[in-house]
Amino acid sequence: MSEVMVVSTKGQITLPSRVRTKFGIKAGDRIIGEYSEDGFMIKKPLDFFSLKGSLGGGKIPANEEDLLSPDVGRHILERV
Repeated sequence: MSEVMVVSTKGQITLPSRVRTKFGIKAGDRIIGEYSEDGFMIKKPLDFFSLKGSLGGGKIPANEEDLLSPDVGRHILERV
């Protein structure tokens, strides 16, 4: 399925409501743009925080800033 979107003068696009609904995209969500010689694709990343508890009892931080700290990264790597 294809959707036509318009690029604003600021380089922004609006995702049609049926796309946002289908993929569960809400205001403030982060999305990934991947490009190649063939084109550009927009993807919704895996919600890392939905995996809470799947690291064998490891403690998952409540926000992205804490997740990016070196101590948390080492802790997660030690549990894998």
